[in-house]
Amino acid sequence: MGLSRQEVNLRRLLAKCELMCKSKKEDDRIEKYIETLDDMFQEVKKLTESNENIANYKRRINDIKTAVGITVAKYIDEDPEILRNDLLGLRQRNVDKKSNASDDLDEVINYHENRQKKITDDMLSLTQSLREQSETANRIIKKDTEVVTQSSVLSEQNLGKLSEESSKLAEHSKRAWKCWMWIMLAVVLIVFINMVLFMKIMKKKY
Repeated sequence: MGLSRQEVNLRRLLAKCELMCKSKKEDDRIEKYIETLDDMFQEVKKLTESNENIANYKRRINDIKTAVGITVAKYIDEDPEILRNDLLGLRQRNVDKKSNASDDLDEVINYHENRQKKITDDMLSLTQSLREQSETANRIIKKDTEVVTQSSVLSEQNLGKLSEESSKLAEHSKRAWKCWMWIMLAVVLIVFINMVLFMKIMKKKY
C-alpha cells in the first residue's frame, strides 16, 4: 500500500529538520517545524497501520527535539487530558503554518532536484568531453599507425632498390674487370711477340 499524503509530508519535514540539525546553524523556524511535526505525527498515527514506521517517526522527532534542546519529558509527566488539550491547541495553531512548511519543503525538494540536475549535467558534460578526447586520441593513433606503415613500406622499397643497384654495380664491376684482364693479356701478348721478333732480328745481324 502506498504512503498517504500526510505521511509523505511528514517524511519531507523530518528530512528538512534533520538537515537543519546537521548544519548546526541557528534557525528560528526549527521550533515551528517541530510543532508541525508533532501535529503531522498525530495525524499519520491515526492513518498508518505500521507500528514500525510510527516508532521510527517518533524516534526521529525525539532526536530532532534533543538536538535543538527541547525535552520530551513533559509529555510523559503531564496528565493525558492536558496532553490532549496541548495537541488540540497545537493542531489549531498549525493550520496556518502547514502551507508555509509545505512551501519550505517544496523549496528544499527543488533545491535538491536542481543540485541533482546540475550533477547529472556535469556528468554528461564530462562523459562527452572524455568521449571527444578518446576519439581525438584514436584519430592520432590511427594517423601515427598509417605513417609508420607508410615508412615501413618505403623502407622496404628503398632496401629493394638498394639491393638491385648493388647487384647492378657488382655486375658492372665484374664486366669491367674482365675487360681490363683481356686488355692486359693482349698487351702482354703484343710485348711478347715484339720481343721474339726483336731477338730474331738481332741474331741475323750478328
